[in-house]
Amino acid sequence: MIEMLAPLGVDLVELSGGSYESPAMSGRPADERTRAREAYFLDLAKDLVGTSPLPLMLTGGITRRETARRVLDSGVAVIGMGTALAVTPDLPELWRTGREADRQLRPVTWSDKALASAAGMAQVRHQMRRIARGSRPMPNTHPAIALLAEQLKQRGALRRYRTWLNTAGRAA
Repeated sequence: MIEMLAPLGVDLVELSGGSYESPAMSGRPADERTRAREAYFLDLAKDLVGTSPLPLMLTGGITRRETARRVLDSGVAVIGMGTALAVTPDLPELWRTGREADRQLRPVTWSDKALASAAGMAQVRHQMRRIARGSRPMPNTHPAIALLAEQLKQRGALRRYRTWLNTAGRAA
């Protein structure tokens, strides 16, 4: 299946750690076995590495140096660590000095899985925006605050896009 992507100009295939409804996507693995493994689809990636004509990227729950090393040693070309880096942007430097991250996002324990996942992803985006502005991450930000802030950001972006569309349509 992956070999069909190469002629289409695809140059990397990502194996992601879950879906929006999955606890894995929001950093809450489903069981102890998965939690201990961290890299959610590492077994699948190992199977695909030998036959894939394209490099593979693995994302999903990679937060420790040992796990990242295990993923790379399996032949996976790239690891994705968005959540880990959103909370600890200096993680590569910590790893170089033999240390691990000591921060993590405030857990989202809401019973509505879809809303909890949305809040978890909003927390990550909120931290990334802080970093982009030159501020330090605040991992203890309440999920509801992060979700509200992201909703307001998206509403503003959509308003600007609609204005641009209307202006571009008149110019044509």
